[in-house]
Amino acid sequence: MSDEHTRNSCADPLRRSAKIPGIPAGPWLLIVLAHVVCALGAGCSDAATSNSKPRPNIIVVSVDSLRPDHLGCYGYGRSTSPTIDALAAGGVRFQSAVSTTSWTLPAHAAMFTGLYDSTHGLFDNGLRLAPEHATLAEELKKLGYSTAGFFAGPYLHPTFGFGDGFDVYTSCMTTTDASASDAEVRRDSHSREGKSHTDITGRRTVEAVTRWADSEPKDRPYFLFVHMWDVHYDFIPPAPYDRMFDPDYAGTFDGADFMANPAVNAQMAPRDLEHILALYDGEIRFTDDNLGEILAALRSRGMLDDTLIVVTADHGEEFFEHKGKGHQRTLFDEVVRVPLVLSWPGHLAPRIVADQVRIIDLMPTLLRAAGAEELPSMQGRDILPLALGRELPESAALCELHVDRQDQRALRTNDLKVYAPGRRQGRALRTTGFDLRADPGERTELDVTRDPRLQAASTELETKRNAAVALRNHLGARARQLNIDPELERRLRDLGYLGHGAK
Repeated sequence: MSDEHTRNSCADPLRRSAKIPGIPAGPWLLIVLAHVVCALGAGCSDAATSNSKPRPNIIVVSVDSLRPDHLGCYGYGRSTSPTIDALAAGGVRFQSAVSTTSWTLPAHAAMFTGLYDSTHGLFDNGLRLAPEHATLAEELKKLGYSTAGFFAGPYLHPTFGFGDGFDVYTSCMTTTDASASDAEVRRDSHSREGKSHTDITGRRTVEAVTRWADSEPKDRPYFLFVHMWDVHYDFIPPAPYDRMFDPDYAGTFDGADFMANPAVNAQMAPRDLEHILALYDGEIRFTDDNLGEILAALRSRGMLDDTLIVVTADHGEEFFEHKGKGHQRTLFDEVVRVPLVLSWPGHLAPRIVADQVRIIDLMPTLLRAAGAEELPSMQGRDILPLALGRELPESAALCELHVDRQDQRALRTNDLKVYAPGRRQGRALRTTGFDLRADPGERTELDVTRDPRLQAASTELETKRNAAVALRNHLGARARQLNIDPELERRLRDLGYLGHGAK
């Protein structure tokens, strides 16, 4: 990846070429895949839109680090999300949506491919998505869609393979000034206060999407992907959002340097933590307002007719519920549960779905909404039947965390979770269980060996994990090692993502 591509700005959309063709799927491979996918609990259902009907426009909005329990439509008391709340009120809100992990890179790979992390293989730093994996943008492009993506965080960079299939793939991140001296660039590269932490991308994202909408031909359906970054730490919303939810705070914490500041810890004064949460909520409201402007711009240009809008997230955020902060450390619900709202006026009536769904279900669902068949290798399933008020068999969620030599995994259902936290200092840690109905905060660890339900779930966890690895091996698609562009590496280091133990 060239420096020119890395420095691509909102004003210069990056146009992608076609992807390398995938592995031919002969009958023998389809038979193998059918057995493996069955073990993983994937399923099929009737399409809500047939090939004979016009294809809807599709918009997917991924809000980085957004917890569902901080949104009004999920019961939160503060007015953080009027735009998302309105979409939920007129559409379908999934009460329990689960990511595959607790950090950005593998979660978006799962979202784009319908595959678990152990199958798509993009679960650690220094890797690129295997070009053989079909992505949502590529499949929709085959159906005649115009495809455009706008990203505001470093892990959505095309270096990692996420630009494949997009006609336009645009960065809305801040870039190093071209006139900066070598000394200034080197100093910024080693700074713990680099621009990625303090980047405010919402306005640039609105402006970039609006420019695209002005130039987009209106003679075919479009797929629009928008990644919104500002909710990710640091929590430094611009005015008036910085005081919107805690105007009377007189302390010293300002939300900057969230991960590196040792004073932000589990023993900090409750009043100061309350203020940090208010700043997090301010970032959500800032982002929600920007989303509202994007939708208003599309509506004013006649681009929201027959449009399926999806709002979700890659992961949540920890605020010491289990003694930690940030994300990419655990697989507790505060980091693996995400919001999922579908709005499709005229097709989906207002509804709340209690059944658990997964972000790997997004790709097959959108393909079926577009009138296409699900790909045989996908581990997710079409959840439009649930959105339409029909029933589907329960499908457990596999969550994994393999970055920095971790080997954490969990299996989650509507009722329970089994959690294998991996190893610490060379010693295997005990697999534990949680009764999510009685203990939604996962405070009380249960002995898996004493509960038949947890025993069965523990066995299913290992079965799903092994099947995910087996499917990766049968597909023969391996994530590629890459040499990260120096500018992108600087951004990831600024965020604390590169380097042992950094999160």
